[in-house]
Amino acid sequence: MANIFVIDDDDQLLRMVGLMLERGGHTPTLISNPAKGMERIKEEKPDLLVLDVMMPGMSGHDVCRQIRADKELGNLPILILTARSQEVDRVAALKSGANDYLSKPVTSQELIERVDDLLAHGKSGKGAPQEGTIVCLMSMRGGVGRTTLAVNLAAALRRISQAEVCLVDLSPSGGQAVMHLRLQARNNWANLLSPDGLDWEELKKNLTIHQSGLRLLAAPNLPQSSLTPPADVTTEFLKLLRENMAAVVIDLPPMLSPAVRAALAASDMVLHVVTPEVISVQMAVQANRALTTTGINLKQRSHILNQVWAEAQLPQAAVERGLGARLAFQISYDANQPRALAQGVPLTLTSAQSPLPVVMRRMAEAIWQRVAQST
Repeated sequence: MANIFVIDDDDQLLRMVGLMLERGGHTPTLISNPAKGMERIKEEKPDLLVLDVMMPGMSGHDVCRQIRADKELGNLPILILTARSQEVDRVAALKSGANDYLSKPVTSQELIERVDDLLAHGKSGKGAPQEGTIVCLMSMRGGVGRTTLAVNLAAALRRISQAEVCLVDLSPSGGQAVMHLRLQARNNWANLLSPDGLDWEELKKNLTIHQSGLRLLAAPNLPQSSLTPPADVTTEFLKLLRENMAAVVIDLPPMLSPAVRAALAASDMVLHVVTPEVISVQMAVQANRALTTTGINLKQRSHILNQVWAEAQLPQAAVERGLGARLAFQISYDANQPRALAQGVPLTLTSAQSPLPVVMRRMAEAIWQRVAQST
């Protein structure tokens, strides 16, 4: 969560930008007087400044120049917002010392994208990874809450890191991630199947951004062939995501399709989700054997016990004996989850202190700490 100052003499626009930033997971400080804003910037040293140009007494360009002339503030990222949209205005903003420029009116998605880009560049060398980490969540049994965990883990990583995080829904049978986030995804990975090749700009157009700033590469609404997306396409878009995202969380469908194999091969970490019941444990054991016999080598695999019902059929010790492995995390039944799903708000984006968000935040913190240490 970044501390962002917003300076604009228009109170209505000031509140609107502040609300957008809050929804993106940031903490905005709203200031209507540029002179007082300069004083507070020197005292409090925010993470980023969003600045209007046309203000009485001191323009946004004046504020930019003063900041760039101050040795202690010279590296402060500055995003200028202005109603003027000519090329000469963009050039003037950059010449005055701004890092980026947006013309009003601005959408929430545009603002969060630019803010996150500036924060990511500003954090280089301060623990932000140079290349992203890929985390896959898998299970060969449906109904274990795999998508719930994938969505909440991605949302928690986004909130904790304030870096670029993408959730990928690889289901060929119609994904559910959009429902968990209450998004209308006009684009999805089916648009990436063109034989003409793929670059980051094309991939970026097909990502849907949540109000938290989390990006989603959605699954198609209509069922696809289990052979789609092909392995080479999957490998290519995951490579691009790794190069442009700090973390990528993949919700794998319950199959060993070409796309799933490609994702597992590309992953840095695989979280195998099981529930405390006999069939789930047996299928997890079979899946582990299948991965071994098919020659899929995983860099790291952990088992996550997710209790999706109020009563558990098996105790933790019995699950571990069945798997022949220790459980990395155990998530107790969370009565808040059905309501969160109905509202389209992942629990890790709320202040809830119930079992699921508490464990998922702890998991996200552990993953992000490892990511930061690896840079």
